[in-house]
Amino acid sequence: MILVLASIMGVLICPECFEKWEYIWRLEVIMLTIWLVMWYGNAFVSHSIDKYVTWLENPARRFALGIGGSIVFSVSAIVLLAVLFEKVFGISIGGGWTNVWITIGATLLVLLFMLSKEFLYSWRAVSIREEKMRSEVLSSRFDLLKSQINPHFMFNSLNTLNSLIYEDQDLAAKYVGELSKVYRTVLASADNEVVTVTEELNMLKSYIFLQSIRFEDKFKVNITLSEEAQSMHIPPMVLQMLIENAIKHNEITKANPLVVELFEEEGLIYIKNKIVLKDTLPGDSSSIGLSNIQDRYKVFSDIPVEVLNDGDQFIVKIPLLKFQ
Repeated sequence: MILVLASIMGVLICPECFEKWEYIWRLEVIMLTIWLVMWYGNAFVSHSIDKYVTWLENPARRFALGIGGSIVFSVSAIVLLAVLFEKVFGISIGGGWTNVWITIGATLLVLLFMLSKEFLYSWRAVSIREEKMRSEVLSSRFDLLKSQINPHFMFNSLNTLNSLIYEDQDLAAKYVGELSKVYRTVLASADNEVVTVTEELNMLKSYIFLQSIRFEDKFKVNITLSEEAQSMHIPPMVLQMLIENAIKHNEITKANPLVVELFEEEGLIYIKNKIVLKDTLPGDSSSIGLSNIQDRYKVFSDIPVEVLNDGDQFIVKIPLLKFQ
């Protein structure tokens, strides 16, 4: 394409040059060199600007910087090439500086086309990404409901409730109330993309209460979150899913009680527990729950959900989201 454009420009600038071979090769060398420098040089300028301002962040500013940067480069490059050809190689660009400015004008027209193409491709990429994210959100919500209306959790809750009915009817009544709060939140979460950390903690306290009745003093969750952190947002059910994950995969005995630490640090919520693995049932893998959380976070934040496992401690870091 560059060779074709160089040939076309050569015909426009100097049609009579094609009457003699000694002029043809000279003109082709000049035009091809100019177009190679302009094409790849402007591509380098464009990629360099993308590192600081992208089409997605600020298209108007990106367009202005693209035009400005390329004009500065193109004018500087064509003038230097003209001097180089004339002073070093003794080849003069026919038509003098008039043809230099014609070449610059043609280069800028092509540049305008390239910038327009970049903008359209970026806009299309954003549209495709947003549509993909919407699909992922819907899929994640469905997976969330499936994972949270968990038959194991329901069976364990009913068994615990059955024992409480005979032992402590008042506690059994409170247990039923907290259980209903958990399931109301599960059903309501399908309609909410994010909730405040305070709202999440209200549901989490009900869930922790249910598990504390089941495991007694062998299970504990320590929560240390500032008021500022509690006013921020996270996707619903995230904290509950991570604590449930710790319960599924670790021993909870008097010898090895499960203690989950939930605290905030540098805009992240840490969910941390010591690893004392137990044998898990088929289908109890945490990969679905963790991938669900990671997929939902991709919609709202460029900061990924980080999962750390050093064999002794299992830590999940989830970003706090700020919305006006």
